[in-house]
Amino acid sequence: MEFLTAIKNEVPDWAKDIRLNIDGTIARSSLKPEDAIGVALAAAYAAKSTFLVEQFKQGLSPEDINGVLTAAALMGMNNAYYPFTEMSGDEQLRTLPAKLRMNAYASHGGIEKARFEIFGLAASIIGKCHFCVKSHYDGAKAAGLTVEQLQDVGRIASVVNATAQVLAAQGK
Repeated sequence: MEFLTAIKNEVPDWAKDIRLNIDGTIARSSLKPEDAIGVALAAAYAAKSTFLVEQFKQGLSPEDINGVLTAAALMGMNNAYYPFTEMSGDEQLRTLPAKLRMNAYASHGGIEKARFEIFGLAASIIGKCHFCVKSHYDGAKAAGLTVEQLQDVGRIASVVNATAQVLAAQGK
């Protein structure tokens, strides 16, 4: 995971805890390495960090990149739509079908369902959609992920989000 060094080199001393947590959450995760990197990529996409997206892509196959970004893109839409329906306070609106194309759910972006769930979970943590967080958490747990692994998804997403904010504060 050489690309983690490039990321850590961009994090200043005032964010030393964030820099140290990059290794602590991604490189030493209970998830498989490719899943930990995929979670980081989904979170970087949701955090709108071009630099981090490009760094995390280096650790994944083209098929994994496609699956991660498919999950993250769908969450970009769903993390906005579903909270909107709740915030409206209109029960009729909440019961209407979304009428948004989500066909990639059927194919899981070309990757295994459990992996698609954790990548969707990571993006939803950043997107702060409690509906989507709950749905993907439950889906990943039903697919056999442990609570420790799901905690790691949350930890990685949180650190990637903080890293994106640190980089943005520096104009990167």
